[in-house]
Amino acid sequence: MRASERLAWAAAVVAPRESDRVLEVGCGHGVLLSLLAARAARGEVVGVDRSATMTATAARRNADAVSHGRVRLITAPLVTADLGAAPFDVVVAFDVRAFWTPPAPEWDVVDRVLRPGGRVVVAFSLMTPDALEPVTAAIGRLAGERGLATIAVHRGATSPYGSVAVELRRVRT
Repeated sequence: MRASERLAWAAAVVAPRESDRVLEVGCGHGVLLSLLAARAARGEVVGVDRSATMTATAARRNADAVSHGRVRLITAPLVTADLGAAPFDVVVAFDVRAFWTPPAPEWDVVDRVLRPGGRVVVAFSLMTPDALEPVTAAIGRLAGERGLATIAVHRGATSPYGSVAVELRRVRT
């Protein structure tokens, strides 16, 4: 499987540890999910997508990891998904507008499932240069309302559009 430049870049930014439990929101076809699962080889990667077509495709793409219990897929909107009781070390989303468009109840779910000290990486394609500031500010504001703070903004010269990833960490427990 060949991943796009932007998803390979995102996986490198997320850089989960080998034993991390990772949640990917809006996993789509499961390409980034595959890259994250390869890095979190002794952990678990859970992919959530509201589209049954997308999760079925992601399941086929990640069939070996699914059969070994390293990847689990859930077809549901994040706000209604049964994510279980175990907390996640990392939550990641790429081009999921819900994370920068109010009211963003998805952040409430992230707040509930992220372990103390956990990280969140919200990445997006920078289709116009003037989107950088408003999108990163909206992510920071909405996450900040849930006790998360921006610790880094990563920029990637990916094709066909540049990519940005806002990395956040919990500042309160």
